[in-house]
Amino acid sequence: MGADEARAGEARTATTATAAGEAATAPPRAGHGLGDRPNLDAGPLTSFGFAVRASIGRRPMRYLIARRLRGGSAETALFVLAPVTLAGTWVRISEDPARRVCDVRTFVPTMPRSVRVVERQVLGCLPLTEIGYLDLMAWRYPRLGAAPEDRDTDMSWSAWPDARACCYLGPASTPGLTVTEATDPRTGLVVARSVERRREPVRRWEIAEPGRPDSGGLPRRVRVSLPPSGRTTEFHRAGDPVTVPEDAFDHDPADLRDHLERALTGQDG
Repeated sequence: MGADEARAGEARTATTATAAGEAATAPPRAGHGLGDRPNLDAGPLTSFGFAVRASIGRRPMRYLIARRLRGGSAETALFVLAPVTLAGTWVRISEDPARRVCDVRTFVPTMPRSVRVVERQVLGCLPLTEIGYLDLMAWRYPRLGAAPEDRDTDMSWSAWPDARACCYLGPASTPGLTVTEATDPRTGLVVARSVERRREPVRRWEIAEPGRPDSGGLPRRVRVSLPPSGRTTEFHRAGDPVTVPEDAFDHDPADLRDHLERALTGQDG
């Protein structure tokens, strides 16, 4: 085990121990209907945003991510700031688990208008990035199998050997595709995910460094690997999450992005 893995292990131990103690006294979030915590949770914040950095190949990437959790539903937005060729690109995801609804829309500056992402693409990545739509969702995609499959799961590649793994079949629009999610039993957080096609891994995601308990464990680092190419990319959260007014999500995406950029000035490098 290298130094980074050792530090990540120590951080996980401290985070999960504290979070488990808090979970015993904190009231559960109600209404999402899936029995698990929202992913990319920020603790007491229910409307928040943060900045992310990464390098894909030689391209420095900069993103802003915002999330609103309200009444058992979630609204998530991602904005691309760099590279220049993708600047202005955005994604918005609306989720209502009780109604089994998940709507994904995206906009690229070369498009005349935003478009709804079709289901077979929802199980993949944003164009020209390594960010999966599944990774941005607050809860498991409702069109995956309703119950875990009775099959062996292999999460030996992840740094979370004690996480509880469940494998779900993809929808009919993605034949042969499965999604395996591993949940840390102490915090209820999804900490690793593998997307496979005909039992061959095509993409792996995991939390490489959890955040502080007072931020809900919002990851400091996330690692994505693409087994077919052998490429691995790390996404780093820059600074702490900031509060976003709930009504900011009800306006034009450009207005939400501008608000985030002002609130996060100096945090995204």
